[in-house]
Amino acid sequence: MEIYHTFTTTSLFTKFKKMRNLSLFSFLSLLVFALVIVSSCKKDNKDEDITTVKKLTIGVVLPLDLEKGLLRQNALTLAVNEINAAGGVGSDYEIDLLIKSSAGDNREEAAAQAARQIIDESTNLVGFISCFSSSSLGIVNGISIPDHYPTISGAATSEALAGISPYFQRLCPPDNYQAEVLSDQAVTYGLSKVAIAVEADDAYSSGLAASFQDAFGNGSEVMVNFSPDDPNYTDKINQLLEGDPDAVFVSMLNPASYNTFFTHLDQLNKSLALEDITFILCDALYSDNLFQSPISYLTGEVNGHPKNFGTLPSADTSTSAYIYFKNRLMEKCQQDVASYNAQFFDAGYLFALALEKSFMETEISDIASFRETLKEQIRLVSHGETSAIEVSAPMGWNTMKSNCAGSSINYTGASGNCDIDEEGNTHTAYAVFKVIESGGSYAFEILKIVP
Repeated sequence: MEIYHTFTTTSLFTKFKKMRNLSLFSFLSLLVFALVIVSSCKKDNKDEDITTVKKLTIGVVLPLDLEKGLLRQNALTLAVNEINAAGGVGSDYEIDLLIKSSAGDNREEAAAQAARQIIDESTNLVGFISCFSSSSLGIVNGISIPDHYPTISGAATSEALAGISPYFQRLCPPDNYQAEVLSDQAVTYGLSKVAIAVEADDAYSSGLAASFQDAFGNGSEVMVNFSPDDPNYTDKINQLLEGDPDAVFVSMLNPASYNTFFTHLDQLNKSLALEDITFILCDALYSDNLFQSPISYLTGEVNGHPKNFGTLPSADTSTSAYIYFKNRLMEKCQQDVASYNAQFFDAGYLFALALEKSFMETEISDIASFRETLKEQIRLVSHGETSAIEVSAPMGWNTMKSNCAGSSINYTGASGNCDIDEEGNTHTAYAVFKVIESGGSYAFEILKIVP
């Protein structure tokens, strides 16, 4: 290409003016030579363009309007890049991630629309990776079930997704597991009356709130739905607190919702006497987005226990799989591990292992049959038989790939337990965390791990 930039028509005419003794014939000869070189460069480029790399597409729908969506994209991309760099799957097939956003007022509808666009734009589309409960419901009901596309979510916890379809599985426990840990911790701290603040029209928020209410029982009857643009917001807060609860459980997903909620509380702080109220936080609030709210009234202690606490699924951070993922994420993305990042890293490897197994049974030319095989293999590679070969990212993709030739494998994930059960669920430990304030800034601190 350097030659192309040197021998342009303009530069040749300039040289012609300077070289008055150059004959017209010589000039034309030189011009023809230059055009031949230009044509040759373009031909080479065209040859490169038409050299197609064998690809399999995984559609990915993430909340790219939120920081957590971008961080989870990094984790997933990290896994797929490692796999492709080591030769890909099957006979040199690269995994191509076609990523779209679930941003919108209704994430369920937005995700379904994004999935349809991915189908229209893809060749050899083998399945989907999704995120929130709402977006996963849109993909599963609108795409996975009717059109038979295997789907893995790294962060969908809604009870409504348990056993919804053999085409759907998730690398996180359902809401009732988180609700039980939160309820047990509330009882440990001596909280007997908990009011529940819910983000309106969100599947995750309402599902977790209902699960917490079931787990906690008496004393959790008050539940109020909040929308950021509600003209009666102050009235809703007064309704939430009118029974003088010991605690408020905040079951919200989107920053626009919980930032608005905490900002209104701050504005009403003096009149509401929030100093005696404990705040229970769901796992969706384990995000730096929370720190954009005025939340100083959440920190400190009340009655000898933390004034706030929450839970989120937690990996064993001492395992080689987790340490490998953590180090690679920092090395390649300059990023610390955030909530559900390890689950998306694992989703990439589970898809790749299942693809590798599927190539041994089904021809890719029959893509519909291939997806049916893939659907079966996703759960099988997550937990093999008793004698299964243990595989994990630290051993490298080539070794993992060669082990797929054995009778059975068991993937050991960075997120901890990746064993997908017959309802498409996994069961992992939870971390109990709290928000702390130091020097005018906020951070999360892990209090304990609940097996």
